[in-house]
Amino acid sequence: MEMETLQRPHTLTMEGRERAKLAGVTAVSCFNDEEVVLETSVGEVALTGANLHIEQLNLDEGKLDVTGEIAAIEYSDIAPKRERRGLFGRRRH
Repeated sequence: MEMETLQRPHTLTMEGRERAKLAGVTAVSCFNDEEVVLETSVGEVALTGANLHIEQLNLDEGKLDVTGEIAAIEYSDIAPKRERRGLFGRRRH
């Protein structure tokens, strides 16, 4: 029996431009030191900047902390995906 993922409310808290704390995260699509793309309960979110690091990731609780030089945060209208695709939500080849 497959359990439905609880949909948690999405929140975003910024501490200056150096730290972003997000809740309602369901998967991390991709990440590197210039971009972190994730799926949330309200759609896809992309953080861009420089020297970005994922400090904490807990998909069971839907929490993610990113540090670095955050230049932009962009929300897209892409609906969150229901299916998890492996480690951090990335599609395995």
